Amino acid sequence: MELPHIGQSCSNSSCNRLDFLPYKCDLCSKIFCEDLRQYQHHDCPERYRVDAQVPVCPKCGDIIPMKPGEDPNYKVNSHIENNCRKTPKVKAYSNKCNKKGCKKKEAIPVQCGTCKQNFCLSHRFEQDHDCQGFQHPLARRPNPSSSRGQSSDEAMARRLAEEEDAALARALQASLVEERYAAGRRPPQRQVR
Repeated sequence: MELPHIGQSCSNSSCNRLDFLPYKCDLCSKIFCEDLRQYQHHDCPERYRVDAQVPVCPKCGDIIPMKPGEDPNYKVNSHIENNCRKTPKVKAYSNKCNKKGCKKKEAIPVQCGTCKQNFCLSHRFEQDHDCQGFQHPLARRPNPSSSRGQSSDEAMARRLAEEEDAALARALQASLVEERYAAGRRPPQRQVR
């Protein structure tokens, strides 16, 4: 030992190494070498202040009280064997869709504002689940054809059917023109008079 006045010896009796950069434990205030500086390496008696564990029962979810220095595994096992009250597990997807024929379940409730029932994300809108309190916005508008003896629902259904037929006719015409153009024929040109 050339320089015994520099550095300090490790407080652990089995080590007692002279360390030039010693570590002081902030819990027990003893001096340790680099190898024994961690709480678990030098078996610090005050380690429970930092390493506090709060065991929770995996079956009932209760917090299990423990004293410093007790083994948490032992406490959990004794709790389960003696006074554990098992509660049934709550299903994660308990919100079933009320649309007839749909079997989907959601993690969170999706409730209709009108009929106050739960639905899946596919049927969450009033139009999608045929809500009893819902009316189509076009049905609320006064219809001039209703004065001719037809109800507003019949007139609206007829008008919607006519619009769908016209859209279908336009789509068929466009597909025929595309087909002719793909076959190498030019689309018919209109004559300007």
